[in-house]
Amino acid sequence: MRQYELMLMVDPEADEERVGAVLERGRSFVTGSGGEFTEGEHWGKRKLAYKVGTFIEGHYLIAELQMEPEPAKELEGTLKLTQDVIRHMLLRHDPHKDDEESE
Repeated sequence: MRQYELMLMVDPEADEERVGAVLERGRSFVTGSGGEFTEGEHWGKRKLAYKVGTFIEGHYLIAELQMEPEPAKELEGTLKLTQDVIRHMLLRHDPHKDDEESE
């Protein structure tokens, strides 16, 4: 399994319940596909670096997870279709690379 870091920006008009539901949907997708959802955190509502559609703010969510590459591609497809998600980024995290850079 590969390690990933997932960053989501959710509609600023979404209440805490809807924001939590987005994170929970991601968690259930990962665990349902045989992966492991190790950490999920809501950073709160922040101003975006640039305007996305009509949005200038958004709720930031970040999560660390482990899963196979094929379900990771499916997760990205699912996030594109999720109405409350205005942007997402799924990055592969290579812990060995971090060790090399610190030397």
